[in-house]
Amino acid sequence: MKKNVLMTRSVLFFIVICLIFAGCSKSDEEDKIKGTITTVVGLQLNAPDEKAVFHNYISDNPEGDMKGIEEYNNYLKQTYAAYLTDDTFVQYMMTNELVIFHDSANNFNYQLKVNNVVVEQNEVTPTNYDFTVDLDFFNKDGEKTAIELKGIAIMRDDKIAKISYIGDKKVLRSLVSGGLTE
Repeated sequence: MKKNVLMTRSVLFFIVICLIFAGCSKSDEEDKIKGTITTVVGLQLNAPDEKAVFHNYISDNPEGDMKGIEEYNNYLKQTYAAYLTDDTFVQYMMTNELVIFHDSANNFNYQLKVNNVVVEQNEVTPTNYDFTVDLDFFNKDGEKTAIELKGIAIMRDDKIAKISYIGDKKVLRSLVSGGLTE
């Protein structure tokens, strides 16, 4: 009898310990995913970053251009590849989606500064994560405007398979085509 009680307590203790560790690992995985999304959003929206602007790698010497292109591609790989699935990295690199805000901010002389990113797992589709970014837009005269962008990231194996900024399309178009318009 005493042996059965001791065995039952041991089994219950083991189950409780397993549940605690399972809960912690789930929480750690969530934190890692949220950190990945927050990192990529920061890399994309803290703009312009001189290292992310393609024309900074190009010189007047055509031979230097090939070296510059290689350096630029290495920068993109070192900066983004760890956070994105392989297919997504290649696609975003080829379509300029990784650095579109850097190019626009550089070309139109404005700055973006990320203040906060809030990431929440989508309740309906657990591989999707909704996020909200609070950032400041500084025009060429240094005047600041607060912006809120919303987005969604689709995760595969703890990496981003797709990231999209959604919500106020007017703001997004303005940022890509010359800065905020009132």
